[in-house]
Amino acid sequence: MKTPIKITITVLILITLGLMFLPIAHFSDNSSAAMGADITKQEKRVQEAKDKLDRWIEAGTKSEADIEKQKKKIESEQEKLDALLAKAQPADAETSAGLSYSLLPGRLPDAIEMDKELLNRNIKPGTDETLYPQDLSFFYLAEWIVAVLLIVSVVLIWLTGDKPASKLFTISSFTHLVAILLMIYVLLRLAAIPVKLPYGNPEMSTPIVVGLIILPIVAFALHVTKIQNSKRSMIYVFCTFLSVLALIPFWLMIVNATRSSTEISQGVSLLPSNALSNNWAVIQKTKNFDVFLGLRNSAIISFGSTILGVYFSALTAYGFEVYHFKGRNFLWAVVMAIIMIPGQVTGTGFTMFMYQLGLTNNFIPLIIPAIAAAATVFFFRQYLQSNLQISLVEASRIDGAGEFFTFNRIIMPIMIPAMATMGIMAMIGSWNNYLTPLMLLTKAEMKTLPMLVNNLRGDVYRTEFGSIYLGLTMTALPLMIVYFAFSKYIIAGVALGGVKE
Repeated sequence: MKTPIKITITVLILITLGLMFLPIAHFSDNSSAAMGADITKQEKRVQEAKDKLDRWIEAGTKSEADIEKQKKKIESEQEKLDALLAKAQPADAETSAGLSYSLLPGRLPDAIEMDKELLNRNIKPGTDETLYPQDLSFFYLAEWIVAVLLIVSVVLIWLTGDKPASKLFTISSFTHLVAILLMIYVLLRLAAIPVKLPYGNPEMSTPIVVGLIILPIVAFALHVTKIQNSKRSMIYVFCTFLSVLALIPFWLMIVNATRSSTEISQGVSLLPSNALSNNWAVIQKTKNFDVFLGLRNSAIISFGSTILGVYFSALTAYGFEVYHFKGRNFLWAVVMAIIMIPGQVTGTGFTMFMYQLGLTNNFIPLIIPAIAAAATVFFFRQYLQSNLQISLVEASRIDGAGEFFTFNRIIMPIMIPAMATMGIMAMIGSWNNYLTPLMLLTKAEMKTLPMLVNNLRGDVYRTEFGSIYLGLTMTALPLMIVYFAFSKYIIAGVALGGVKE
């Protein structure tokens, strides 16, 4: 790394460290405002008492004793108001500028008290388990860790010397990245601290906050983009982060399947609980959720429609690509037009047609129509245009092979990556299909898993969220197995498409 870039990164980090010593949060003294609200309430009480007395005198229906009693009440309320006004005058005369807070050295002013009653509500009644820590010790520690990590990252950059690539650069980049993430945590945590009266919640200084975020990010960008080794490492970190981000929803679904409805309603947790057996008992006994029946019905429909759809779509794409016949372009335009028509548009007509044919409560209309998969045909033809050499077909014909033999023994092995990809897509679409089975299947013994999961919805009195998540987990689990079983073929398809002869 060139020396000017090192100097620029160092200056940016030093400015960031300097900003950490500046007041970033301000706690205003709200005692006058709070007293003003009390005065307004008391004035309202006095006025209401006077209005009530005027109505009594005007109506003439109350006795002298009641009127005297109301007058004494007015005097009492007026005395309270005068006391508040007298107390408020010195407070108004004092101009309190409030209190300020800097990230370093990192201690809230002694006059500031956290509203722990609001912050630390019990997750489980009757236990000491709380949602947030009882103090800010980790918050204070994180501030110093940020400063130390930023200093370490700069020191490591200068220790590498003029080497074009070094492990120290990579370590420095990781250190710098961790410092940025901790800085964001510190700023978010500080802005969320609830404070007891008379001081208000922290008012953040926007210029300092922006500087504390932007300057380290700019320095990190200069660091990573100038060193190939660090750049590659950050790409791995970023890809890992995206992978974890994609897996978190699935993990939360599995974790919530082991938690009770009360625990789920109280917040997010990444750790499993012990309510799995109770959730299983709910879906089995209370909700009549027959898991194995739903798995069987969904498997019959999904695997049947996927196998037929993928095979015949591949055969159709092969015909469009290999055979040149009259009307081919017109038929291909028809296939493209079918892709543009949403399934919801044809759903009602398809359902009525099945009713007329007497095919309701039957798996046939959910399997056989999958043969006409226009989008799958389009994908397969595009794949064949990139990977099929027509000489293979011609050589097969010269050797005397039939057309179906050529397709099944020569062409299909070439299309396995594409077929695996579209097979997974078709499997997911058919497995998760809810609307079409709902319109055609009414018998309880023919319901699919999505239909059974829909029956887990809460009744008037209670919703069992844990059982719903357990049903969703059992619905998604077969899809995960299918994906991991065929994912290697997708990777092989990507590699094959990237090879040029």
